[in-house]
Amino acid sequence: MPRKRKGADLSRSTSKARKLRNSRSERTEEQIQQQNTDARVRMTRLHQEEPEDTRDERNEVRRLEQRQSRRFTVNRRRTNDQQRQQVHRAFISDSFLRLAFQYEPDIEYYAHSKVVIGAMDKECPHCHALKFKNEPAGMCCASGKVQLPEIETPPEPLNGLLIGTDPDSNVFLKSILRFNSCFQMTSFGATEIVRNTNANGQQFNSTFKIRGQVYHKMGSLLPMPNEPHKFLQIYFMGGEDSGSALANRVNARCNYNNLDSLYARRIVSELDALLNEHNELLKIFKSHMHQLQSDNHAIVINPDKTPAGEHIRRFNAPVVDDVAGIMVGDCTAAREIVIRRRNNNLQFIADTHRSYDASNIR
Repeated sequence: MPRKRKGADLSRSTSKARKLRNSRSERTEEQIQQQNTDARVRMTRLHQEEPEDTRDERNEVRRLEQRQSRRFTVNRRRTNDQQRQQVHRAFISDSFLRLAFQYEPDIEYYAHSKVVIGAMDKECPHCHALKFKNEPAGMCCASGKVQLPEIETPPEPLNGLLIGTDPDSNVFLKSILRFNSCFQMTSFGATEIVRNTNANGQQFNSTFKIRGQVYHKMGSLLPMPNEPHKFLQIYFMGGEDSGSALANRVNARCNYNNLDSLYARRIVSELDALLNEHNELLKIFKSHMHQLQSDNHAIVINPDKTPAGEHIRRFNAPVVDDVAGIMVGDCTAAREIVIRRRNNNLQFIADTHRSYDASNIR
């Protein structure tokens, strides 16, 4: 590295430097020319008065500095050229491994044949899907073997909210995730949600992590006593689709998702009516709502009364607190039985349980 030449550093913030900058900025063009002429005269006089050996020594030092500066510049350019050649060879090779750690701004990476995929202007002759030129022929529809139905236009007001023709479309699109959460029927669950804990015992989640199985919990259609309606249960608040029931559903959805504006409540009310009219799952659920209004059900077996012509022991009263079920057919695949208890908890029974043994059926 060449040695820096000494000179006045006018960038300093000392009072002397500030005075010097001010005085230089106030000079006229004639004063600048006169000062330059005086400086040249002084340097010529100093060089004439300087001894010859001192002049030779000074010139030798200058030549050494220039030589070192040129050598440093040449070595730096040679090193940069070698690195650029190495990166270029790696770029044109088949492997792109760790190429990002050797990035060079002078190389046009975007022009490489493996990076340029071209325009999406290749049309499939079967389904008319647009693809890139190097995509396989049957990737979209298996060469006409797969035929998907046409995408139907969603009903109003959902279509207007999506395409921007509805006056509340801006509010809907800006908070579309919240509006989607308003109408979710299940809650997210996992076998284990990993929670980070710092040294003070406080929990924080810089990244959402889970272990095991991911699933969606639907729960019961009706809440437990003294519990608020959640998720799918909100659809059945009030029973009938009256004005008060709709208002209760809108309040529950907006409160859970922090939607408090009049525009948001109007959108939620319109979407609630839309789903109740067009969603097939809700129609099926609501068709059985009359069977879920009361939980006071019981199975009564009267052992003293036997139908005529039936075996006397067929209708015996049970002597143990067991529940039995009969599955018709020869099922060889794995089975999973889930029992919902009265406290709304789920109990899984494995297909290897001893109760599946045919010898236990009496």
